[in-house]
Amino acid sequence: VKGRITFEDGKVMVIEKGHLYLGRQVKDIGPKGLTHSEEVKEILAELQEDLDYGVPRRTINARLFALFMGVLKSKKMPKEEKLKSIELINEFRKKLGWKPYQVKKPIT
Repeated sequence: VKGRITFEDGKVMVIEKGHLYLGRQVKDIGPKGLTHSEEVKEILAELQEDLDYGVPRRTINARLFALFMGVLKSKKMPKEEKLKSIELINEFRKKLGWKPYQVKKPIT
């Protein structure tokens, strides 16, 4: 079941609370968090791959929102990296014909 069980390094893994499943990799959004925009770029590439494989657009949209919130809540990501990550996410959304996310509070 996608989102609950995945294969990684030839092993079946159960995705526990605190992990966000995006594409074919497990990204830890718990205490470790996102640290730079390159991670976001990699996740977006995985989302594009999932979209190409037929994952529903609403699922991609939900994952994009989770990624966006992960960027906003990251304490280890510098402000410049957050802005670059948000720009990458919004470019991806525009490419799909969706409205970009609007940041409502100042980014810290």
